[in-house]
Amino acid sequence: MSIWEVGNLVISPDAEVSGALCRQALKQSQDYLKQQFDQGVPVDELVYQRATFVDEILQQMWQQHIDDTTPVTLVAVGGYGRGELHPYSDIDLLILLDESVSESPPPSLSDFLTQLWDIGLEIGHSVRTIQECRQQAEADITIATNLLEARFLCGVESLFESLQQLTVTNKTWDTKRFFELKREEQQQRHQKYNDTTNHLEPNIKESPGGLRDIQVVNWVAQQHFDVKNLEGLRQKGFLANSEFETLQKAQDFLWTVRFALHHQAGRKQEKLMIDHQRELAKQLGYEDNANRMAVEQFMKDYYRCARSVGQMNSLLLQLFEETIIQADETRQVNIINRRFQAHNGYLETINPGIFAYYPYALLEVFLILEQHPEIKGVRASTIRQIHAHLHLIDDKFRRDLRNRTLFMEIIRQPKGITHEFRRMNELDVLGAYLPEFGRIVGQMQHDLFHAYTVDEHTLFLVRNLRRFSCEEYNSEFPLCSEIFYQLPKPEILYIAGIYHDIAKGRGGDHSVLGVADAKAFCERHSLSQYDTDIVCFLVRQHLAMSATAQKSDLEDPDVIKKFADQVKTTERLNYLYLLTVADIRATNDNLWNGWRDSLLKQLYHSTRQWIEHTEAQAKSTREKSYKKYQEAMHVLMANGRQQQDISQLWQAYDLEYFLRHSIDELVWQTEERLDHAGEDPLIALRAHNDQQTLELFIVTSDRPGIFAAITSSLEQCQLNVLDAKINVTSELDALNTFIVNGETLESGEIIKALRKQLANTDAVKPYCPLITPRTMKLFKTQPNIEFETNPQQNHTVMSLYTHDRPGLVSAVAQVFLACEVQLINAKINTLGDQVEDVFFITTYDDGALSEEQEEELKERLTESLSH
Repeated sequence: MSIWEVGNLVISPDAEVSGALCRQALKQSQDYLKQQFDQGVPVDELVYQRATFVDEILQQMWQQHIDDTTPVTLVAVGGYGRGELHPYSDIDLLILLDESVSESPPPSLSDFLTQLWDIGLEIGHSVRTIQECRQQAEADITIATNLLEARFLCGVESLFESLQQLTVTNKTWDTKRFFELKREEQQQRHQKYNDTTNHLEPNIKESPGGLRDIQVVNWVAQQHFDVKNLEGLRQKGFLANSEFETLQKAQDFLWTVRFALHHQAGRKQEKLMIDHQRELAKQLGYEDNANRMAVEQFMKDYYRCARSVGQMNSLLLQLFEETIIQADETRQVNIINRRFQAHNGYLETINPGIFAYYPYALLEVFLILEQHPEIKGVRASTIRQIHAHLHLIDDKFRRDLRNRTLFMEIIRQPKGITHEFRRMNELDVLGAYLPEFGRIVGQMQHDLFHAYTVDEHTLFLVRNLRRFSCEEYNSEFPLCSEIFYQLPKPEILYIAGIYHDIAKGRGGDHSVLGVADAKAFCERHSLSQYDTDIVCFLVRQHLAMSATAQKSDLEDPDVIKKFADQVKTTERLNYLYLLTVADIRATNDNLWNGWRDSLLKQLYHSTRQWIEHTEAQAKSTREKSYKKYQEAMHVLMANGRQQQDISQLWQAYDLEYFLRHSIDELVWQTEERLDHAGEDPLIALRAHNDQQTLELFIVTSDRPGIFAAITSSLEQCQLNVLDAKINVTSELDALNTFIVNGETLESGEIIKALRKQLANTDAVKPYCPLITPRTMKLFKTQPNIEFETNPQQNHTVMSLYTHDRPGLVSAVAQVFLACEVQLINAKINTLGDQVEDVFFITTYDDGALSEEQEEELKERLTESLSH
């Protein structure tokens, strides 16, 4: 169908058309293609049809502006040169000039390009002579690649043929060098995405496993083998029929998603952002079920598709390497054992029947690679054999003692665990041997907390655990490295890491459901009952340490006692601490910070002291407060401070102040107060563990509205409140300690904002940003508020679970103010799109809240946070 036949336009191709008619034709063609897409027309037809429609528009405009005798040619390059155009893709053009007009191109060319922009086409263009094309292609491989895909549109065709002769037939790049640079480009591109396609918001085009990976294969094939597409590779024998079908199916799926995404966004959009994913899932026919949302099913299909592309890309590039790079090299073969040999640095089977005769060799591959780090990888022919024999990994295979022993040997190796587990996952061996792991491959969680799919997160966690054992990474996490070297059996930690999230996506508590799978694995692999109990404990309690550290008062001995009773032994504590650190760091790139690090270290050391019954661990709040009092006094006096000055200042402090603050905090805050002679309030800042985290100490006269004023100021400065402690002295001074983080920490601006708000606490309003981040609008939930009374310390603990938004803490502070509730401590825990905040609160007369007061507070908070 011609573009002039779409909608109500019926115009002869020979007729002159106006810009307005062209705009109308383009609009109606987009609508037509969208209708065809919705009716199920194959996307490849629509992509090619879109390119054809644009061809017609360009040819019509060219005829109206450029005389037939003018020695100029219009050439399509890039994706458009391949004859593929998605709804809002760029239209890349080359205007080819004859040397005779190179110095003074006809003015009509400028008019032509201007009108293309005027009618709404997104044009990317260059104007060059044939010789300039050759010179620039020799200097820039991107230009050379574009010219590989050049397609004649209109103008003087002999110019185009000369260009092809000079740049494609007589290649501008040596084939070997072209391959090496394209592979290097791909590696650099993959590194931008952390070498994984399993991001929360992948890029359909550029991420590993995206469309660019297919194009790289096609470019190399075109440069060396003179084939333009996957069909050509099949005919050349590089792709088996099943591989061709897999790759073609993957390309069709990615094209379908990209086509739909462009229409949904109304512009060129390659990043599959989370706010588009739900609508795309619905548009593509996915539906919610009992265990998984439609969007999770859709994204699982996406990740599995990208995985297939990544597998085929790796396979083909390795085949190309053997054909292009190693073609003239002497064949070097080193025998490994009776089943395997190293062929030019790659592991291969000695004959194609090895896996059929010795199925256990399907696992032996990875053990050999761990034991021989000089081997670069698995040869492409052997990868194909692995794929062909995956069906042999069945229940009988899993029960075979040789295979169970081999798998445990892989886990117990001192090196290569990370690489080989990742390779096992990429080749589908891990999911075949552990079917429960296979079920989480590509499984996403539709929130802003988990940045990776469950399988990718798990492999990152294993990598983090492994790094604790590497001497070159000791400086990253010294305590973790020190503890790792004390572990009697590191394999227990790796097994727990593999199984900690194994039950995600099944419904129910994954930490409970995962225990059954972990226990079955341990029994199947003949672990002792003692080791099995530790693995099951770690899987069941893998969230316990982070939850305790981030939600509880770690200065309360009762909290430490309760956690120590749960952990029971120092050995279990060591395993759990390492698993917790690795888990948090593998969840998303922004979750780990110095504040979380310090909380976990504090909980680890306090719990270890409790378990080992050391004298350093106080068993009551009074004893702990007094110990801190003495230790802080000792440090201050060693710093040259007078005992009389310190004692006089501290006379107004209660035991709670010493209980809630560390020795370092007590010393710093006391010195700040002793040295302060300026205006009220005292505001002191210092770095807290890392450059993105600050500790603030603010002293002012106690009055209602201080917490609201401080939180509003901090949030206006784009700071996140992580922790807050508030004590009031007998002299009615409010001692406020805040831990905050943010991208910019300008101390002068922070102090200025705080002084301004604290000067007028009666007029404080919660921070209300003009723009709420797009992602936060997607996950709104009703606030869940729970109360618990601590009778020993005569306060109420309020837990708040709700969706995150800018200004949340200051909004809570305003409700506290209205309900005459005062804060004594807070733990602010943001988990992507959700927050799990804990507030330790009292009435104005320092008592726990009554049931009526709790109910009123809950109602007001729900109303305030539901907007």
